[in-house]
Amino acid sequence: MLATMTFTYIFEAMDFSVIIPVYNGADFIVKAYESIVKQNIEDFEILFVDNNSTDNSMEKIKEVQETDTRVKLFEQKVQGAAAARNKGLEHAKGEYVYMFDVDDQIFPNALKKLKSILDEHPKIDAVFGKMKKLHKNTAALEKPEDDTREIIIKEKPYWGLQWLSDLRTVVGPPAFLYRRRVFDTIGSYNISLQTGEDTALDIKLGMLCNVAFIDLYIYVYYKHEQSSIQVVKKNKDRVFMQWPRYVKSHLPFYRNHEVPYEFKRILFKTIFVSIGRMLNLTNGIQERRKLKKQLFQDIKTVKTSFLIRLYLEILVLFNFSYVFKFYIYYWVPALLPSIIKKNDRSLK
Repeated sequence: MLATMTFTYIFEAMDFSVIIPVYNGADFIVKAYESIVKQNIEDFEILFVDNNSTDNSMEKIKEVQETDTRVKLFEQKVQGAAAARNKGLEHAKGEYVYMFDVDDQIFPNALKKLKSILDEHPKIDAVFGKMKKLHKNTAALEKPEDDTREIIIKEKPYWGLQWLSDLRTVVGPPAFLYRRRVFDTIGSYNISLQTGEDTALDIKLGMLCNVAFIDLYIYVYYKHEQSSIQVVKKNKDRVFMQWPRYVKSHLPFYRNHEVPYEFKRILFKTIFVSIGRMLNLTNGIQERRKLKKQLFQDIKTVKTSFLIRLYLEILVLFNFSYVFKFYIYYWVPALLPSIIKKNDRSLK
């Protein structure tokens, strides 16, 4: 389901809306609250969104509410970070929106610095910095000293193409500060995505909006080895995890927007290489044939090549490494221009 939410705001004079989804995060509520309060910002609200917690997260948030009227509590019954963040966006009143994860850590004065960049550059729609990844059992954190504080401003679609082409350059939501108006342009988080919904939204941001980068660490992302996301990553190859983002977000974006050729090249190359990769990782002819049928159902709006389908059927029958490598390194690149032309014509 592609999110098409339009936000209607009740405007009040306020700088920041900090949105914090919570799922069984009772142990982190107070720390998350204090980390925002210590940012040395004055005009803000904190919107906790409980997402079907089974611990005492709600009680902890209500305790904080009793001491600070700037803290708001909402419930979202639809499971997932995307739906929870969207609930926060529906109620956000600040000029700037910041997405924070309840168990992460933000460095001192990060929000003030991000806001200063948007204030100095009114044509910039969002700004982001760097994140530091750590395991949860890491010793006491010291902020890295390799910040240059250099500010790089790029017009659309620079960052969108950068993030689409190289996932290693993508940072998490707490590295960003958005102008609230941005969500009228890019829409909300795609609730049909169980993972990668933040990446999908930020690629839309980079394609449609002007974005600045500051070489400054904004927050720490803690990896929990037993978290549901980490378990999925261990048990499933990355290509299977990224496939829904391409077919449910990037492909519809291509069909609904004028995009540069580079976006099309990356999109269709990734789609057809991914199909080959997933077939290559699947054991058994019948299982590969079943998977191939499902994958082509996922991209039923895409105009494909008979030669692509023919070679993939060969891969189903003869799943050898050299067959797969020839497909991704020679077959797909050779047919890619004609596939792009065929799909462009279908949009007219």
